[in-house]
Amino acid sequence: MTEKKRPVIGILSGQYSEDNLSGLLTTIVDELKDDDVDICFYFGTVATELVEKYSLDDVGFGCHYYSLFSYSNYDAPDILVIIYGNIINGLKNPMDIHRFFAHLPKVPMIHIKADSSITEDEDNILVNIDNHAGMKDCILHLINDHGIRKIGFITGQMSHGDSRIRLDAYKDALKESGIEFDESLVSYGNFQGYVEDNVKELLHKHPDLTAIAASNDEMAVTVYRVLKEMGKNIGKDFFVTGFDNISISAYLDPPLTTVNQNYAALAKLCVRKIREKLSGKVMASEQIKADLVRRASCGCNIEDVAENSGKDNREKELLIMSRSNLSQLQLNSLIATLILRNLQMRDVTEKRFFEKLGNLMNHIGTKSSMVCLLEKPLLMEEGDILTAPPYLKLYMQQNEESISAYDRTDAPKISYGGMTGIREEYDNEPVSRMEFLLFHGKTQYGVLSAEISLNDVTFYETLSLEIGSALFFLYLALEQQEMSRALEEKNQILDYSASHDELTGILNRAGVMSSMVDFIHEHKDDTQNTFAVVMADLDHLKEINDSFGHPEGDYAICSAAEILKKALPEGSPFGRTGGDEFTGIMKIRSEEDMNSFSLRVRALCEDKNAVSGKPYYINVSVGCNTISAEDTAPGLKDALKKADEKLYEAKSLKRKSVLKEA
Repeated sequence: MTEKKRPVIGILSGQYSEDNLSGLLTTIVDELKDDDVDICFYFGTVATELVEKYSLDDVGFGCHYYSLFSYSNYDAPDILVIIYGNIINGLKNPMDIHRFFAHLPKVPMIHIKADSSITEDEDNILVNIDNHAGMKDCILHLINDHGIRKIGFITGQMSHGDSRIRLDAYKDALKESGIEFDESLVSYGNFQGYVEDNVKELLHKHPDLTAIAASNDEMAVTVYRVLKEMGKNIGKDFFVTGFDNISISAYLDPPLTTVNQNYAALAKLCVRKIREKLSGKVMASEQIKADLVRRASCGCNIEDVAENSGKDNREKELLIMSRSNLSQLQLNSLIATLILRNLQMRDVTEKRFFEKLGNLMNHIGTKSSMVCLLEKPLLMEEGDILTAPPYLKLYMQQNEESISAYDRTDAPKISYGGMTGIREEYDNEPVSRMEFLLFHGKTQYGVLSAEISLNDVTFYETLSLEIGSALFFLYLALEQQEMSRALEEKNQILDYSASHDELTGILNRAGVMSSMVDFIHEHKDDTQNTFAVVMADLDHLKEINDSFGHPEGDYAICSAAEILKKALPEGSPFGRTGGDEFTGIMKIRSEEDMNSFSLRVRALCEDKNAVSGKPYYINVSVGCNTISAEDTAPGLKDALKKADEKLYEAKSLKRKSVLKEA
């Protein structure tokens, strides 16, 4: 691995679609834009609880979810920023964080919103927002300022560190206020918007409930929807709070009371830690304050001029943006589908596939990209995580100026850190790259690395799924091609076996009869279109077998076949039609050619006997008869009968004994 030109910052997170995550990462990129560093992003795929929510088959997401992060080894990052809370968000069976770390590069790590079980040191620090104080302030506000002493609480999954912290804050606020904790008032959600059942269950258990605190704003939005369906008047007879202060919270009806996590400040704090580490300073864990944002949903009578002025215009902007984003998503989905179809070819090869993929990446405006695949596709199971192998193979490298495509025979190997080295060959300026896992079903292929902006992540996530499916069809097609080739070879062997004599390798009876008919048909328009059919017989085969054994008899048969092949004009079909019998056909100019053929056979027999070293003679008797191109199958049969009669006459002149000493 060549020495890197610039430090590489790897950022590992869950899906980019989360509201606050996009703001956090955008700010990190903006803050680092003047620093001479590369940034590589790794975004988790669709959460398994979402797949389950809509009764979809888990088409590989659960098997591959964590594997993408293992590919960070090939970028050789100098620092990893890990947003573990977002990585496990929405997962039914989150992986133990320490097992997760074991598959990552051994480099300094900055953990944002991390699990509290992480051991901290100067190369392993936590950067977070004070979730506990923020949530506690929110619950105390409901109790102290609004007199509400029975508060339902919807939390995220307990595998998420923030969920546990916010639940503890809820309990501590109750304890400080002298209210006994009631487990039945807590519903365990998923930190995503799929908590309708949780809300309904709370209200069913506690019909007198008048307040619900949600552990994040996405769940609070669902609380709003359920309450409005039930005819509840939020902010008047029922009170709701959230946590996070996502952009939509101020524009709900009524605006949502929540806790502001200052993600801009968090991003700047993270960048400060990155700079400290790169400059050789010691990093230390740090957290920032989370502030309660009071609005009307908790019962406060607040007219926030700054937030509510121009609200109608803002809602119009959001609606326009929503429709615009939907149109773009529809267009991108169409493009991705067309790309998949375009990659499916009849006579496919790996190299042609990746050439086409490179051209498509150019067409959609990708500044640069790479496809790096495992040596062999890997079948994964639920809970697996890829242990990064010693190398990947580079199958496609694309930039605005060139495309390079390879197949498995010539694809360059990429060891740990190799992807960074390849990028720096054509990227002289700092870049931001996104890495996307390529898989189909339970089969994992490798990774797509693309130089794109954060605005394009959603499209390329969809595109990577389509490319994974295209790879499945590619290798299925290649496998079918290989099976077809094997079947064709098998059929050729069967055809050969059906038409050829096993001992001599020349045609058998069926093969030679068919070939003779074809030979006549092929040459019927020739100026010279007279033919002679040949019947030949190895003399004294029984005596050779009886005196010297069948192996010697086989030798004599093969020698006879060799002699006849040399004697016949090139391209003349002939074959073995019995134990010691041979049949063939040749083109002739006159009957004299038949006599010449008989003489050639006799001369070749004498040559063979002179050098064979065998104690017996190899002699071949022949009989020939003419046939014209106009003769039909019965004519061929008659000609063969006459040639056989002439053979019988010739055999009457054979040697009395096959033995050379006789």
